[in-house]
Amino acid sequence: MEYPYKSIFERYSFTCQYCGWRGDQNFTDWYIASLCIDHIKPRSKGGTDDDTNLVVSCHACNQYKGSHECESLEEAKEFVSRKRAETQTWFEKHVLKKEELSKNVKMPC
Repeated sequence: MEYPYKSIFERYSFTCQYCGWRGDQNFTDWYIASLCIDHIKPRSKGGTDDDTNLVVSCHACNQYKGSHECESLEEAKEFVSRKRAETQTWFEKHVLKKEELSKNVKMPC
């Protein structure tokens, strides 16, 4: 039995095209990545199901990209990279509280 989009997953070696997360090394990595197929140009913006418009994406990157309209894989990678950087900044500020920690650290004389 074939699975949906087999050729797309195999073309990209079960690897997220936005962040490089590999799902072909072991079950845990594959499971955590929750790999899916993403439309570079979303169908809601006129994109098609043509193979040239489909890439492998991990769940996180697929969420970051959302329905943002991109005309190329490179443009999509840049957009996702910016969104991941924004999320990392938020994480460091609100979860790790790096800004507060750095203000409270006294430097030795």
